[in-house]
Amino acid sequence: MPLYDECFVLLPTSTLEDFPVGIPESDARSLLAAWTVLWHPQLIAGSAAMPTWYRADEPPSAKDTSVTEHTKSDSPVKPRVIAVPQSSLSMLPDDYEQANADSDSVLWITGPSRTEMLDRIPLDDRYNHRPLQAKHRTIGIEDFFALGYAYLQVQVLTRRLRYTSNLDQIYFESCVLQAAEAFTGRAKADDSDCEAMSPAADAAAAALHDAFDCLAQERDHFFASDPHLIELTLLSASTLDTFLDHLPSAGKPSELEGVLPTPGNVLIDAGVAENLRVADPEKRAALRACFENKSLGWAGGGPTSDVSLSTKTYTDAQRHILQAFEETSAAVEIAPPVYARYSGSTPRDFVSTIASLGVSGMISNDFENATGFADEAKVVQSIAGVDLQTLAAKPIDASSEVAFLDLMADLGQSIDRGEIAAALMVHWPGTEGDTFQLVQRTASWSLVLGRMWTLDDFFRHGEQPYHHNDKLSTSERADLTLKDQVAAGEANPLSAIIAQTRRAIVEQNAANLRALVTLANGKEIGAVSSAADHTKEPSVANPKSDCLRTVGLTPASGNSNICLFNPTSAARRINVEMDGTPHADKHVYAASGHGKQSIVTADVSAFGFSVIRNQDAGSSPARSLKKRLGDVFSFGSAAAIRKPIAVEHLLQNAFMEVAIDAQSGGIKGVYCGQARGNRFSLRLVSEIAGTPKKDKNTIVMKADTVETKVSRPDLGVIESSGSLVDAAGERLANFVLAYQLQRGSRVLEVSVKLEPLRNDFGKQDPWKNYIALRTAVASEAMMPRLILRDKIQKPSRRSMVSPLGVILDESERQTLVASAGLAYHRRVDDRFLDTLLFVQGETQREYKIHYGFDVKNPVSVARSVFEDPITATVESVDANVSRGWLIHVAPKEVLLTDLRAWTDSSGTLFALVRLIQTKPRKITSALRFCRPVKRAIKIQHGSFEPLQDPMQAFANKSENDLLAVDNDCVKLELRSHEVADCLIEF
Repeated sequence: MPLYDECFVLLPTSTLEDFPVGIPESDARSLLAAWTVLWHPQLIAGSAAMPTWYRADEPPSAKDTSVTEHTKSDSPVKPRVIAVPQSSLSMLPDDYEQANADSDSVLWITGPSRTEMLDRIPLDDRYNHRPLQAKHRTIGIEDFFALGYAYLQVQVLTRRLRYTSNLDQIYFESCVLQAAEAFTGRAKADDSDCEAMSPAADAAAAALHDAFDCLAQERDHFFASDPHLIELTLLSASTLDTFLDHLPSAGKPSELEGVLPTPGNVLIDAGVAENLRVADPEKRAALRACFENKSLGWAGGGPTSDVSLSTKTYTDAQRHILQAFEETSAAVEIAPPVYARYSGSTPRDFVSTIASLGVSGMISNDFENATGFADEAKVVQSIAGVDLQTLAAKPIDASSEVAFLDLMADLGQSIDRGEIAAALMVHWPGTEGDTFQLVQRTASWSLVLGRMWTLDDFFRHGEQPYHHNDKLSTSERADLTLKDQVAAGEANPLSAIIAQTRRAIVEQNAANLRALVTLANGKEIGAVSSAADHTKEPSVANPKSDCLRTVGLTPASGNSNICLFNPTSAARRINVEMDGTPHADKHVYAASGHGKQSIVTADVSAFGFSVIRNQDAGSSPARSLKKRLGDVFSFGSAAAIRKPIAVEHLLQNAFMEVAIDAQSGGIKGVYCGQARGNRFSLRLVSEIAGTPKKDKNTIVMKADTVETKVSRPDLGVIESSGSLVDAAGERLANFVLAYQLQRGSRVLEVSVKLEPLRNDFGKQDPWKNYIALRTAVASEAMMPRLILRDKIQKPSRRSMVSPLGVILDESERQTLVASAGLAYHRRVDDRFLDTLLFVQGETQREYKIHYGFDVKNPVSVARSVFEDPITATVESVDANVSRGWLIHVAPKEVLLTDLRAWTDSSGTLFALVRLIQTKPRKITSALRFCRPVKRAIKIQHGSFEPLQDPMQAFANKSENDLLAVDNDCVKLELRSHEVADCLIEF
């Protein structure tokens, strides 16, 4: 190979401070290749100098570089190597490329990658493919490329952050030249075996170490802390075998002198774990060996992509997290040291649950949807006094070149802001990019670019964060789930969540009922006798009979005395029919009817019961017959109780008036509360992508009929039927809307029957192609609040996911949209909220939505629409035992979602209670029971199941950990959105 006078690259920039970023992938690959290819040791040794760079628009003259303006010489071009990235070609002066290409002494190199550029250089193959074995490591040409890349990054960092370079350029260049000469000189010394260990190899290694150390010292002038480099390999069912076939050596990471470990990491969620469980046992054993000796780190244990934590109650979502973690641990036979999932985010709500798993940290990213990252790479997430370190760095595509153009500058800016610098480099098996591999090689020589970590060591021994991030309270981009389901052609993307939500809440209510029976009786009925057998829920053979006997009531035939038993956290007001006339007890709101039948509107407490007593039996309060007949019990007007709720196109009770539009069949207005005027309206709408904005309001409801179906003092129902019509008069859908209002209720029930007639949606974005119920409120300053995982939370975007519904918060009032499992909502303009009823693939046509006006406990009300209290006929009782509760929670913003009660082997009664502070503020809560409490503590239990050894749980706590107990009352402080599990001993 001929000797060259110089080697340089022509960059499409004026200074390194303006080094290109954010350019197309092909340009980035070519640019980095052109820079690093000139660091080939044979080129450095042949030119006896380091490569340099020039501006592409002002390159060196095509003539002799020694010529000046005073000599005017036409000397021929000296031998040189010119590397030109593809993005620089268009910036070159006219004929510059041709002038150099025509010269035999100029080697013109360009191409899309370093491999193709190397092919254009007449190099000795011995230097390309045969590594040099030094005492402690193997050296190849890639190590020189890595040095060139590290040099570039330090120079860009220095200039981007406007620092003065402190690099000893002369010494650094001498080290580079010594390394190159030692590497190339060894072939002449021993052509027979280039892999043999030789003094030249040690000399090359020592010189390379010195060169990398120079760069590290240069970087240390600016930042003393080392950036954290984390490689993470993503897995799927299709790539698992490829990964297992190329596992790193099972030996420990290299700790040889001068060789730094460069461990990788892998993500194994529950879906991958299931495939791993049936993989080759030898490969599984090899994988475990890598984990155990830390040659490979890992994270995982998160649920699969089809589990959206935003569409579940808190307890149901927690169950999925714990189940996925357990399945992953069983498949790998090692518990994940760090929690992560490939698809779907894990909100901050579950920090305490994840911390209870014993992990050192978690990754918040949703890698499939590219969400879940924050501005700061490593933060602390905290809830209810539990802290968990979280890696929230924006992932870098390790198969791409773009992010590596200014890797160090980005990390340096993080350090400059006082943050922890971390690069999360993510790729699929076998797709690592050229520059990522250079980063790995650099990390094995020096910490100039940072240290590579296993995830567990990163959290346990890496730089500790002190900044908290409270912005990950809701699942990021959960709305993408609907988009993906429609695009995949999945059936019933809306109604599947309705069934899921109903099932979860009904199961919770059933479990709570069983616990209430045990709590009231002091022992388990129809259940096993020890907590060890609580892996399966005990069954109550006759729930009605057991719960009635629990509160001292006797089941009876007939319909004279009615008991309402409420196992939920929401006080209810409902209508029931009974024989005869009811007593005017406090819990009887009103009654109507004639003859032997009465329709009674009665109240029942949360976790309590009420008995509607017949006047013909039992003692009665001192009220005359005349007063009982003339009194409405609540209003004091005989005319008012007889007034029907539905009158023409109007529904009205003591709390509201609802006006139905005779033309459209929608709600024209709702009038209630202290503020005057219309506060609410409702109509069906259709959104079709591509519809001009001026035509969107031309799709209207047209009613064929509006008629009163039920008009009684206790209930009013008005039904409208018609069509949704576009501007051309074409029917898009037929509808039947039934509006139902009960006596004394603040909740309006709307039943929808929908028959789409035209489907222009296809598999387009369902957030732009749907039929929905549109709610309108009066105030343009309305703020929507989601009821998400049993808490009231702020939405992060206009497309919202909340199966329990949305609270429309105005300055003087609030409206609850209790959507009963209809999870997808979209804010339109400032005053409107669309609740989606139909998208592509949905087959359900009937829904119920409840609208609550100024209800005091919206979360409990939203949950209560799924199931009514238990009703049963009982024997007559006296007034003083006709009403009661088994558990009482205050204030109303605290939600009791789960209850378990059991006895241990000694017969001691215990209860496990889950309380959720639904609002983002700190309060003191009071929890009262139907029996005296001995002691109580908060526990970090993880799963909500009875403890095997509750006494030990108390023994592990100090006296200061005990909650305040006063007879039957437990008092505790709840922080913002805290989920508190309390262990109670009676």
